[in-house]
Amino acid sequence: MKKVIFVICIIAVIGIAAVLLGNRASQDTVLANEIDNLLEQGETQIDLTEVTDFKWKAVSLFGPYTTDEVIEESMGINFKGNNGGIDMLDDRFLLVFANKKHAVKTVVLSRKHGTYTIKDNKFLVVDR
Repeated sequence: MKKVIFVICIIAVIGIAAVLLGNRASQDTVLANEIDNLLEQGETQIDLTEVTDFKWKAVSLFGPYTTDEVIEESMGINFKGNNGGIDMLDDRFLLVFANKKHAVKTVVLSRKHGTYTIKDNKFLVVDR
């Protein structure tokens, strides 16, 4: 009987962990470095469909001091995960990639290249 209760408790803990940790957006530092390198080479428009290797339907860009709640409201998604400190820092922008109703990846962009915009839900454009 004790073994059955133990197994049920383990299954419950795993289930709760899956619910709490599921659909969390991770920060993609490799993509951030790739975008930074392209910008260092003088690119002013980057096709995000060509530099990403994951599935996404929408991308939005957020400036300094943006809260998770604003991201959720703006994109119509549930935002859980790494916001790169965008809510407290003024030296960065945050790209948020979403698939359906959840964020899947975030990318921190430095303000050293200028200001950014998203064009046609596909291109990252920098204004130097």
